[in-house]
Amino acid sequence: MLYETRSRSYSAGSSTDVYKIDARAVWFGNDRIETDITVSDDGYDNHGLSFAAVRAYPVVSPDGSVGTPLCSVNFSQNTVVGSYQYFHPPPETPIASITPITLPINPLLPLTDLVVRNGVAYVSTDSSIASDPDILVVDIKDHSHPAVISSLNTGPGISAISLANSYIFAAAASTAAQLHVIKINGPSSLYLAKKYQLPQEVASTSPPMGTAIFYANKRIYLGTERWKEQELAIIDVTNPENPAKISGYETDSKINAIYARGDVLYVGASDQNQLRTLNIQNPSSPILTNSFSPSGWQRQEVKFIDYFEDSLSFGRTSGGFNIVNDKELFSGISTSSSNPQYMLDIQGGVYGIVSDRDHIFVATRTVDQELSVFDRSLATSSAVYYSLPVLPQTMKCDGNHLYILAKTAPVIYEIGFYTD
Repeated sequence: MLYETRSRSYSAGSSTDVYKIDARAVWFGNDRIETDITVSDDGYDNHGLSFAAVRAYPVVSPDGSVGTPLCSVNFSQNTVVGSYQYFHPPPETPIASITPITLPINPLLPLTDLVVRNGVAYVSTDSSIASDPDILVVDIKDHSHPAVISSLNTGPGISAISLANSYIFAAAASTAAQLHVIKINGPSSLYLAKKYQLPQEVASTSPPMGTAIFYANKRIYLGTERWKEQELAIIDVTNPENPAKISGYETDSKINAIYARGDVLYVGASDQNQLRTLNIQNPSSPILTNSFSPSGWQRQEVKFIDYFEDSLSFGRTSGGFNIVNDKELFSGISTSSSNPQYMLDIQGGVYGIVSDRDHIFVATRTVDQELSVFDRSLATSSAVYYSLPVLPQTMKCDGNHLYILAKTAPVIYEIGFYTD
């Protein structure tokens, strides 16, 4: 069981020789359990062998399909499921290898979101031109020759996407249908399986556009612009092509980021309570348990939420100009509290966060610091900065790589890490 520790000793034929086996279960990323096992011989100066086993967490479906990618737990060591390495202290500073991948698409397309799975990139767009595609599927395995496998025009444009099983769930920039369900019949074939409009309690209310989305355990958590009804919708997608709203929650503000973790839902918004924590044990009745209101909320809004093992981080915009006391990066938030342990001023604002056991990787719009690497305490003294020639739109991970989608060019930057 998670966090359970067991220990057992065995005699090795003499009173001085005792073999000891110690085991402890901890998270391996967000969806797997790592059991660390040490076998030692106390009769020979504690010399022994250490190894780890990784298995699916019980709540993960048997086929392993979840809405979040299976990313490395330590990018500097390229630690992924199935990898093997000797146990040694992690290096202090990972060295990045950054590879630009130029997408063979219209450079004027406004790209909004990115998901990468096994060398295939799913990119959403929100163009004002009706004939432009809203979803692009691009094979990026060959960095020099990426190829568009398929594309789909859903109509109004897409703000954000989540990928699970053989479906893309999209928050649509549409008042007519805020959720689009796209079926993947193989990477080269997409079709729009369902357009879903949020139900309205008051018929005269002007419906909103979809702004944020998260998939977990056969539910979609959909965020919208501010309107007179609930900005958060919890939607049952047990049958993805027949979604049904379970419940909702009114924030009275636009929702930009959502993350579900077990029975807890985190909502990043643009009002005073910029990070809300909701208990969703009963999805029919979400309950607010905590909220966090950082200074500068009048100008800044949450853009990205990241969760790694037992700790949440979130980032927000700079609000147009920088005030040092109004931080943009927050980390070290536990399930029992919305108050962060660490906060940092990021001059250009935060547009992506990925964490591992030793570092927090941040996509920013600070010049020459578009990729910033911090330790888990956000210490600037040990931070490493990398320059990119573009403004980041978002950052995601898959396996042992990070991927930054550019805002101002049709480019994805693939980032791997190595050590001297």
